[in-house]
Amino acid sequence: MSDIDTRLGRIYAQALFDLAGQSQMIDSVKSELDAVTAVIAGDKDFEEVVSSPCFYTDFKEKLVNKAFFGKLGELTMDFLMVVTRHNRMAFLPQIAAHYDGFWQGYHNYCPVKVTVSKPLNEGEVGKISAEIASVINKQVKLELAVDPSIIGGITIRYGDKMVDNTVRSRLQQAVKTIIEQGRLRGK
Repeated sequence: MSDIDTRLGRIYAQALFDLAGQSQMIDSVKSELDAVTAVIAGDKDFEEVVSSPCFYTDFKEKLVNKAFFGKLGELTMDFLMVVTRHNRMAFLPQIAAHYDGFWQGYHNYCPVKVTVSKPLNEGEVGKISAEIASVINKQVKLELAVDPSIIGGITIRYGDKMVDNTVRSRLQQAVKTIIEQGRLRGK
């Protein structure tokens, strides 16, 4: 998707987030939006029809209404109808992702990506999450990745910061230090 598409998703998400904030429904709208995107992603035929410019808007509105009426709050349902009327249903995953970002900021969450060499159990993940949260003074939304090539240790990324405490990194630093010391002695 292009930058324009990304901005469009952000604009719609911001409008929904602002309305949800005014109505004190930020959390419920997030839950409903997550449910809608899951339903749509799980039914490719439905997704193709509501996203396609080949079908009339009133047909798509009836389809969305039939699928979600009575299952969503008024604000979320009205939002889906607006998105459908403006032929923007193809952008719903981006809208939901941007809304999630606004929701995380509202709740003081910080997305953190942690990469380790082997899978961790729930206790280890909880401990890492708690330690990171105490250091950055925010709630942590942890994304865990496993990369056996790092041998051991951990990398932590959040925002524009990265902490690399892997065995590979420490070995590379040790080699670099030895080379530098050898150069200094050779002079």
